[in-house]
Amino acid sequence: MPGLEPDWVSAAATAIAGVATVMAAFTAFLAYRLQRALVESRQQLLKGDHLFKNIQSLIIIFANIHATAKQDWSPDRTAKLRSLSEEVRYIETVIKSLNPDIGTKVEEWLSSTDRHGDSIPKVVDCILGGAGAIIGDKYDNFLYSKASELREILDEIFK
Repeated sequence: MPGLEPDWVSAAATAIAGVATVMAAFTAFLAYRLQRALVESRQQLLKGDHLFKNIQSLIIIFANIHATAKQDWSPDRTAKLRSLSEEVRYIETVIKSLNPDIGTKVEEWLSSTDRHGDSIPKVVDCILGGAGAIIGDKYDNFLYSKASELREILDEIFK
């Protein structure tokens, strides 16, 4: 090719190769960021799924507490109530590790008292499980109100 200097052709090719290298590096960087975002999104979805399953477990355990509390007194009933109470505390710990904000709400739900000074541990462990009381209107209403509060926490997860 007459009129083209080989040095200019070489310089142009080198410049184009440099631009291509920069573009390849930039593309690789963007691909890395996208991959990290996908991994983090997947982890968040899994964490949310585990949180939801543990809240469901808490609801089921609490329903079992309520059903067991309506049974006639027996040593098995007392043992089952204590076991269910321990499960509630364990699930609370798991929920705290998955989502500290929701975990704090569950902890408050568990330990908060009503106007009579009753809390879940007091009613389930001491009165129903320890003293062997049979559920009456007072404790039935208490457990229903706590179940309602638990549904509000579940609604909070979906927000």
